[in-house]
Amino acid sequence: MLLFIPPLLSGCWGRVELQDLGIITATAIDRLDDGKTRVSVQIFIPRTITSGQGGEDPSAGSTFVREGTGDNLAHAISNLQENVPRRLFWGQCKIYIFGEELALNGIRNEIDFMARHPGPRGNAFLFVSKGEAMEMLTLVPPLERYSGEALRKSAEEESGIKTTLRDVDMALMGTSESVSMPYIKKLESTEQTKKPNETIPVIDGAAIFKKDKMVGTLNKEETRGLLWLKDAVKRSTISVQIEGQDGEISMTPTAGKIEFSPKIDGNWIMNLNFKISGDIVQNETHLNLMNKDVLKIVEKEYETALKERVIETVEKLQQEFDADVADFGRRFHQKYPKEWSKVKDNWDEKFPEVEVNIHVNAKIKGPGYIGPPGALPRNEVKE
Repeated sequence: MLLFIPPLLSGCWGRVELQDLGIITATAIDRLDDGKTRVSVQIFIPRTITSGQGGEDPSAGSTFVREGTGDNLAHAISNLQENVPRRLFWGQCKIYIFGEELALNGIRNEIDFMARHPGPRGNAFLFVSKGEAMEMLTLVPPLERYSGEALRKSAEEESGIKTTLRDVDMALMGTSESVSMPYIKKLESTEQTKKPNETIPVIDGAAIFKKDKMVGTLNKEETRGLLWLKDAVKRSTISVQIEGQDGEISMTPTAGKIEFSPKIDGNWIMNLNFKISGDIVQNETHLNLMNKDVLKIVEKEYETALKERVIETVEKLQQEFDADVADFGRRFHQKYPKEWSKVKDNWDEKFPEVEVNIHVNAKIKGPGYIGPPGALPRNEVKE
């Protein structure tokens, strides 16, 4: 017993103290002109920011950026470690940004490394940047401590698109072999007194990938249509204009659901049934929204607006990108396995031919705290 007990009391021989770690908060991966890969990391500075005499300057940055270059991502990270005196720690890194040039040439090798390496987490958020990804790490947000934190909060916003490492790995290996990622850019500052990099990265749409290569981008309006297709809209605002009325009526959805009903009847058909309910948040017209007949007219306009938005997105995915980001293929596979086996090898050719029918049922739960238009004389209100 005495011989067996000592090994159990040996302690953590392989431990690394916190002060010996370089904690990475965000990572940018770029493809250089010579074909090499550059990895840039945003490393947290473990200083205690205090105020008053003897304390550190609160305006001092809480991170710094280091980079490494190599023939591939693994080699680049190895060279990066040589430029940092502490051991790099990836456990806290939830932001990975691919540069646009890299995304256009393919990210399969980078995804393989990130999914295989024990450091990157499966729930880390992935982005594609306009231009070089490294620039996003050098931005200095006015509210957050560093740009990686600003991006993390943007990704976690319910109204925005978000994609994790696990999502990308599963989607590219799945039926559609397509995936979308948030497309980000630097928010240009309008204040002349600010420094050029004193701003934040913002989501400006979605990057669409076919297999592992980016084939194009969706703008903000088209991205909202994609969010509806993914049943991922939680907070958004839809504005419509009623015929014969000046101004718009804006509604914020409070609940939404989409049902996919694939059908093969000679043609391949995907029926999309949307159910949406929401509240009116602004009324620029003279209409009295307490009138049930008026609400029915507004609901029809919302149904038309949402349908047009989704149609625009679907047409772009089918005709321009040929990328099944909405995962139609998986749903056909589940319902019609025999028919799917005949087209799975040429789904790229079949997907643009799928007929998409969209039906929207919109309900307005409440017109807001007031019925008639606010600050409008009663005799000008239209029933």
